[in-house]
Amino acid sequence: MPVPYTSRVNDPSPFGLSTSWNGTRHHRPADVVAEHRQLGFRRLEAYAHFTPDQLRELGQAAREAGVEITSLHSPCPIPVDDQGGRARWGDWLASTVEAERTYAVEWVKRTIDAAAELGARGIVIHLGNTGVFSRQGAVFESVARHGRGSEQHRALVAQAWTERENRKGPHLEAGLRSIRALGEHARGTSVSLGVEARDGYHEIPSLDEVADVLTACEGLPVYYWHDAGHGAKLEYGGFVEHEEYLRRYGDRMLGMHIHDTRDHHDHQAPGQADTDFQMLARYLRPETIKTLELNARVTPDQITRAVELLHEVGADAA
Repeated sequence: MPVPYTSRVNDPSPFGLSTSWNGTRHHRPADVVAEHRQLGFRRLEAYAHFTPDQLRELGQAAREAGVEITSLHSPCPIPVDDQGGRARWGDWLASTVEAERTYAVEWVKRTIDAAAELGARGIVIHLGNTGVFSRQGAVFESVARHGRGSEQHRALVAQAWTERENRKGPHLEAGLRSIRALGEHARGTSVSLGVEARDGYHEIPSLDEVADVLTACEGLPVYYWHDAGHGAKLEYGGFVEHEEYLRRYGDRMLGMHIHDTRDHHDHQAPGQADTDFQMLARYLRPETIKTLELNARVTPDQITRAVELLHEVGADAA
């Protein structure tokens, strides 16, 4: 279990808001924080779009505004080159190209260091993919054209999954080496790592592979991070039952990205689509980092109504 948590802010609401919503809309990090604060949020997650200098500015603005940075979505800060410009980046922790993998490891280590400096509790980590060509778009198209569970849909899912499983071995091994190294780097700090359930069937970890991650990192501050939209999209595609992630790993869950999903369209505000938030609320604990991760098209009014909905279904009762 993640360690019990006592917030450093005096705020009865447990929800934070990711800067995925407004982080690229403002030139000044202080304006990002101010907009969160105006909506009543006292917690935020810094998404992967801040340079090192911008992240320092965000931390200063958050302290001045009484806002707690609860988590960073790696890589945060983003990789930069010698001139301070944005450098090339990919989800390379499971890459079989060793130069890519070690580069990714080093930048996520910088995210851990930044989190410790900012007082953030957690890091969200994308572990990578299996290197297989993704058929997910074709799967969604098959659902729309022939229906979920149709012969055409089931055949395409089976083909896609077989391809994934046949290719995953070296990539899973690389990903486990990477997360183990990152867990060792975080050991002794106040920062925990959350390996996120991804939205693509071809990505790592799958439902079963979350157990491989936790086993490989036994004794290290490495946990599971649930994403409500990713689970919903994979269920819509016919790859997994969304709730099964929480049944299996809810007791090892560091945080949850909370958003609404209809079909394969996620990152909507709770109340805009079809997600069962009462189901999600059953798995939330006092120590769970609870972050709304929304797209930039969501309006402030929709966010306000979303928080009201989460209170109504008891997502704050933990």
